[in-house]
Amino acid sequence: MFTQPLVNTYAIAGYNATLNCSVRGNPKPKITWMKNKVAIVDDPRYRMFSNQGVCTLEIRKPSPYDGGTYCCKAVNDLGTVEIECKLEVKGGLSFCRLLLQGVPPNIIDSYLRDLQSSNPEEY
Repeated sequence: MFTQPLVNTYAIAGYNATLNCSVRGNPKPKITWMKNKVAIVDDPRYRMFSNQGVCTLEIRKPSPYDGGTYCCKAVNDLGTVEIECKLEVKGGLSFCRLLLQGVPPNIIDSYLRDLQSSNPEEY
């Protein structure tokens, strides 16, 4: 069973992002990470850690292509459980600067969309 869920997350393009959850099971479950329902296997853009039930997926220098639905799946002899979250990768200096100033991501999104619709040649 998962004792701490994955959380929908924003990441900044070019800066490593991590997804974390906690799982507990006996016997100890095997952990698999998936992106958009496809298992992540031998991909150098990802690093996976599991330490005392805390499962972490590190996405190295993500781009908007890395956005999507991520799933952590735990399997043992007694069954299978999985948990999902959405990752949205944002780019651009404006987004990063506003985020660091504490502006909520949904407000930044709205602001940048308004800017883009009024000056599309600049974006």
